[in-house]
Amino acid sequence: MKRKILLCVAILSISFTFAFADNGKPAASVNLKSSSVIEAYIDANVHCNAALLNQVMHNEAVLKITRQGKIVDQTKKELVDFYKKRGDITLNCTPNFEILSSCDNVVMVRVDFKYPLFTQQNYVTIVKDEEGVWKISQINRFNG
Repeated sequence: MKRKILLCVAILSISFTFAFADNGKPAASVNLKSSSVIEAYIDANVHCNAALLNQVMHNEAVLKITRQGKIVDQTKKELVDFYKKRGDITLNCTPNFEILSSCDNVVMVRVDFKYPLFTQQNYVTIVKDEEGVWKISQINRFNG
């Protein structure tokens, strides 16, 4: 009898663990290296992954886009909300990146997304905070 009760408790524990696990949340290890943040940023953009984008962007991060001679700013919240509305889709583009400059706590990267008719260039600034966590602080986007 004790064995059956113990088995039932074990099965219930395992069931609750899987039922309440947050599989949509990216691993915290993404922010431990600047290279991981770059890869996560690319993945978040190609697959419109709002959760991953949310994790790699600093709360005060800004996306600056040049449109018709004007600069349009988008906050992290606006960008993440936009990705949530788009849903989980895969864009028809080929990503590529180049590290332009780096030091102990700042990395500047150019990330290109090559679409069939144009290439989108993103100049991404990634910074490391006092706790050693890497996050994107600014993105400048150009559509060419």
